[in-house]
Amino acid sequence: MAGKSKTRSPLNLPNLTEIQQRDPGAPSPAQAYLNTLSPSGRRSQHTALNNLVYILSGGAMSDALAFPWELLRYEHTSGLAAYMVDIGYAKSSVNKHLVALRRVLAESYQLGLYADHNDYYRAAGVKSLRSETLPRGRTLKMEELRALINSCLADGKNPTLGVRDAAVIMVLYAAAVRRQEIVDLNLADLDLKEGKLRILGKGSKKRQVYLQVDAVGALQNWLELRGKQLGPLFTRVTKSGRVMLKRLTPQAVYYLLKHRQTQAGLDDFTPHDLRRTSITDLLSAQVDVLTVSAIAGHASADTTKRYDRRSEENKKAAAQKLPSPFAEPPSPLENPNREDEKPS
Repeated sequence: MAGKSKTRSPLNLPNLTEIQQRDPGAPSPAQAYLNTLSPSGRRSQHTALNNLVYILSGGAMSDALAFPWELLRYEHTSGLAAYMVDIGYAKSSVNKHLVALRRVLAESYQLGLYADHNDYYRAAGVKSLRSETLPRGRTLKMEELRALINSCLADGKNPTLGVRDAAVIMVLYAAAVRRQEIVDLNLADLDLKEGKLRILGKGSKKRQVYLQVDAVGALQNWLELRGKQLGPLFTRVTKSGRVMLKRLTPQAVYYLLKHRQTQAGLDDFTPHDLRRTSITDLLSAQVDVLTVSAIAGHASADTTKRYDRRSEENKKAAAQKLPSPFAEPPSPLENPNREDEKPS
């Protein structure tokens, strides 16, 4: 007799008869939460909230802005993480969704939508899952970084574009900035005399970073072509080499790097790998982790440590030091008995 298939019981969902579209004029906890995020974080977490609404409403809704989050109680959220794993979400993705859930419930509480504060604390008490993930991305070697810069400066078809791209790459590496952060930079954020940048990071948090001499020089070269008009620091350049005071997009930075990577003949890397490389190189230079964390704009030094790839390089080097018991057999051409051998 075949055994019964093991299936997980569905979530104890809110009473669907109580779920109604939120009055457009009423305060939206989801919107209040999303307003605290950067544009890129806003898009990502809005999608996560929509996913949660679909799950929590049993498929009846998918709009986070219209969902009545204040109806959620402990019995609705306590099994959410395990349920999401069961239906195919990775633990890291589940934790990202739980962050969004806790934040939007906190906004519901702050807006006075929970009549009983105990209902909020119990519902928001859901804990993240413990997970160990393999490091993502890669770090670039110094010769790869130089090859990228050289590919920009050797651009004979559009020298202005090459100067701009070289400055973008230098700042991405030297300041360990994110794509969104570099396109958000304005000329007013740059202090060439002090060699520093004012960066608007995640959650609208501002920080100052200082640049190495070569990065300042790359920016000076770009500003000679860009001019001193107020506006975005990095702007578009036409095919004819004319500078336009229009802000780059994060996608434009991605294509910029992809183009220069192809020109330089390098293996694939992402824009975030330049940030990862910068953090690893700073730690390798014995800069303390708290200072590196401040430069990178991380809320926690633990986040900075996850960017450190020195351990991966050490493991790779250690593997080559291990003696091998494998003795390479002679090639078929060197075997004098090859013709006499018969299959057993």
